[in-house]
Amino acid sequence: MDLQQLSYFVAVAEEGSFTRGAQREHVVQSTMSAAVGRLEHELAQPLFRRAGHRILLTAAGDLLLDRARTLLASAREIREELGALDGVVQGTVTLGTVLSTGTFDLASALVALRREHPALQVRVWFSALDHDRHLERVADGTYDLALIHEPDLPPPGIRLHPVGRLDLVLTAALSAELPAPSLRAAAAMPFIDFPVGWANRIRTDRLFAAAGLERDVAIEVADVATGLELVRGGLGLAFLPRRLVEGRTDVRIVPIEHPALSRVLVLARPDGPQRPTVETVYRALTDRSA
Repeated sequence: MDLQQLSYFVAVAEEGSFTRGAQREHVVQSTMSAAVGRLEHELAQPLFRRAGHRILLTAAGDLLLDRARTLLASAREIREELGALDGVVQGTVTLGTVLSTGTFDLASALVALRREHPALQVRVWFSALDHDRHLERVADGTYDLALIHEPDLPPPGIRLHPVGRLDLVLTAALSAELPAPSLRAAAAMPFIDFPVGWANRIRTDRLFAAAGLERDVAIEVADVATGLELVRGGLGLAFLPRRLVEGRTDVRIVPIEHPALSRVLVLARPDGPQRPTVETVYRALTDRSA
């Protein structure tokens, strides 16, 4: 048993899939499957079982997951502490984030971090998960930090620091005709939106439901750039990040204001002292928001 095998096992367990686990570890699926198979052979225990298309942990796998996370965390801390003896900040920090970070310029922050700490790797996982799922991953150690929409209630054991805003604006083609800039008028038009269950889709569905309105989502997209192009082509309306749309001359913003369309973006971390590398990234990101 070695640390690489344990890392592969944890990736499969946390992602619930050999395919996604291999993508996360940047290896081909056959390498991942072979490593987990060797681990099961060495331990003489099956670690996963299939339930339809899902991969679930066995009792042995569930026990190993906690131990493996602890061992991997200890090994990571040892490497980081040894590097600190030479004054070098090195190691890996995992950052989960919503798909759009609004007014917070994450790309510039990451470039600045790399420039200042070239031995520090920040692994960034963009995800359409809602804030509760992101917070679960911070709590269980899957993520060291997470950029999320501010939750309605502060979660126990998690510290939140505001870093920006994410404002959604109703966006239409220049040729689109709306009877009036209102939700009721918009509901009569076809919409372009994200898949059901994605964070921004949940927000907009709740917005119309609260107003007692139904709308027709004619096209579902997986990224804002495609959504913007479809809006520009006149195929429907969409709620898109203000930062993406503002200043463009090929689409227009429909002036609808609603509190649900504006959210605070926060950086989430566990309470209490963290590894030096996590503290370094946390300070760099929060300082960037000032």
